[in-house]
Amino acid sequence: MNKIDDQSNENKKIFFFLRHNNDIDHIVPVIYKWLSQENIKTEVIVTTNRKYLNDYRVNILKKFKHVNIVYIADLFKSPSRAFLFSVFYYKFDTKWDMFFKRNKLIKKIVDRTIRDIAKKIYGNTKNAVVAFDWITVYFVQQMVKIAQERNYTTVSLPHGDRPYVSFFETLNSLNYGVLNSFKKSEIFDYVVVPNELCFKRYEKHLPKERIKALGSPRYSDEWLDIISNFIEPYKAENDKDKLKIVFFLRNMNYPIFWDEVVRTIKLILQFPNVYLIVKHHPRNSEAKALTRKLIKLYPDIKKNINVNLEFIYHAVNSDSLLKWSDIVIDVGTSVTWEPVKKGKPVLMLEYTYANYATVSYYIKSSEMKSRDDLYDTIQRFVKNKNHKFYNDEERKRFVSEVIDVPDKKILEIYVKFLKSCFKIK
Repeated sequence: MNKIDDQSNENKKIFFFLRHNNDIDHIVPVIYKWLSQENIKTEVIVTTNRKYLNDYRVNILKKFKHVNIVYIADLFKSPSRAFLFSVFYYKFDTKWDMFFKRNKLIKKIVDRTIRDIAKKIYGNTKNAVVAFDWITVYFVQQMVKIAQERNYTTVSLPHGDRPYVSFFETLNSLNYGVLNSFKKSEIFDYVVVPNELCFKRYEKHLPKERIKALGSPRYSDEWLDIISNFIEPYKAENDKDKLKIVFFLRNMNYPIFWDEVVRTIKLILQFPNVYLIVKHHPRNSEAKALTRKLIKLYPDIKKNINVNLEFIYHAVNSDSLLKWSDIVIDVGTSVTWEPVKKGKPVLMLEYTYANYATVSYYIKSSEMKSRDDLYDTIQRFVKNKNHKFYNDEERKRFVSEVIDVPDKKILEIYVKFLKSCFKIK
């Protein structure tokens, strides 16, 4: 597409802050479309780990001349100040409020550091849009405050979807008070969500006109087509003529019955014509403990490793595994939405967690209520990989209500919205 040639854009700038893999998944598609259509100067600031500068999706952005991509610690001349930033951003941010009440001097130093960061990033820009993800840690609160002092528009963009339709998602979510955590989002001028399911998280705390349901950038047809050119399917040595299954796990912050997950892995491996890859969540610090537990409970499972079983941690991205697989098993992650959209079978292990998955809510064939359901479904696919799995109407409803909201032109809708956020001068 032709970029818009507008001299009024000279005084405009948009700032996108990227925190981790989820942000890259969901926000980079928006940045890509923005850069494709607009010639407004664009800053992309990676705030957590330098490695994300070389993520294959971030690399796609580098072909555009009007974007600057920087790691935030590089803004500091002093290594000690860069270290201070990393500590208060990642490690202790949720505790800062109480900490600051007892340590006014530390708060003063931190606030001054953030002001310095803001000055380096925002510069003398007169008209700007500042976009973070769905995060409200102290650093973001202060950066948003400074942006609003400058009369910039602040936007919270999605860093995920809503893989469960239930609200008590995490281990200690035991009542609807958990929804109060979304009140912090009122610091932004606008909160953008993919769909009505996510909209419900915020409607108690924000006027409806400040919540925008614009679809899921990560799973838009346009973006899936773009990144497919950069993804090679995973290669396993012993998967020939076998049913290829990838099993995605979540981290330990969710009420998942891990003993039953272990037993489920053992159940799947009873099928001689199956090759199973267990993909641990990228933010799961206890992943290897789960693998050890599996081997402890079922010592004979060692003979399966690299024969028809693999455990994968960070080395292989989920996109490659999705491309490799015949079917997908899941305990509640939105990574499964891509195969659903493409018609690849997804089995949700409802009997292993205390939530209700969005995929199961919409698509009854995906809902595995028991071991029997899982066993029988795998058996059907072992006999025939092309077994018809989905009810077409259910799958289409899922796509239209959860991903393509309000229609398939998701990335264009995001660009149009962001452009409208610039203040008229």
